[in-house]
Amino acid sequence: MRKEWVRYLCDPIDKTNLKIDKIFKINGSNILFGTLRSESGNIYSIKEGVPILLNRHTQPVRTVDSFAYEWEQFDFNYGKKGWLEDVVRPSVGGLKYFKNKRIVDCGAGSGRQSLWMIQAGAKFVFSLELSNSAQTIIKKVTERYQDKIFVIQGDLAHLPINKKFVGVDMIYCINVIQHTENPQKTLSELSLLLRPESEFLFNIYLKRKNLCLINLVQLLKKIMKEFPNSLIKLISLMIAITTYPLKLTKHSFRESWLDIYDLLGSHSYQEFYSEKDVAKMLTKSRLKIVKRSHYAMILKKINFSV
Repeated sequence: MRKEWVRYLCDPIDKTNLKIDKIFKINGSNILFGTLRSESGNIYSIKEGVPILLNRHTQPVRTVDSFAYEWEQFDFNYGKKGWLEDVVRPSVGGLKYFKNKRIVDCGAGSGRQSLWMIQAGAKFVFSLELSNSAQTIIKKVTERYQDKIFVIQGDLAHLPINKKFVGVDMIYCINVIQHTENPQKTLSELSLLLRPESEFLFNIYLKRKNLCLINLVQLLKKIMKEFPNSLIKLISLMIAITTYPLKLTKHSFRESWLDIYDLLGSHSYQEFYSEKDVAKMLTKSRLKIVKRSHYAMILKKINFSV
């Protein structure tokens, strides 16, 4: 991380400012290894240039270990076509939407979507990820744009971003919030970053006319909970080989394989929500839907005076 970026960060628990405590290794203005200290005395480490803003109060990294494995194995470089067709064009019209925006990418996964938004002209992206892929695949993927992408390992329910110094134009949170320990708290925490002009591109796993499939997925997850990730990957491949010829999806075979692994992986949290549940969550977080596609929705914050 660049030394000057420390002002963008805060203690994820008490929101006090952070300052550089110790520098063990530096390359130019980029701190590779060191520590950060909050005004309240909490210490956080920097490893491989990534601030790790986690402690005993945040969601444990082990709950998303399967995702770290997923991004290392699948990478998602082949997924841009599906991203454009499913998320970008139906929701925001096209890649021009990202131009000159300061974006918080919540649950950045492999880092590919942070990369694609920067390549589309975004001004700056905070690439937030709970899993250890923040220190590996995301750093590798975003390395060419390390002056525009700030990779942070953190918990979305305890945001480490200092909103006093970060004017967020857009929050991007796709296929993430249902994997958090407390989705309502996470959504409310994210809404605190929004300004009147900011937008929130969001989705969540929904219960549509697929209850039998959802029940089957949740049953398989329970059965395979203790399976090694490599075995779940193999089982997902077998299911993909069996179902792909049925043309149940417009995604490529590899994307379909990833989608199946994503549903069956050993991550600790995965829920599906009714429209009524989602409406209640949005109301509690003082958010409203201003546009909606089949896959995602654009949210705005209301009642800033409250």
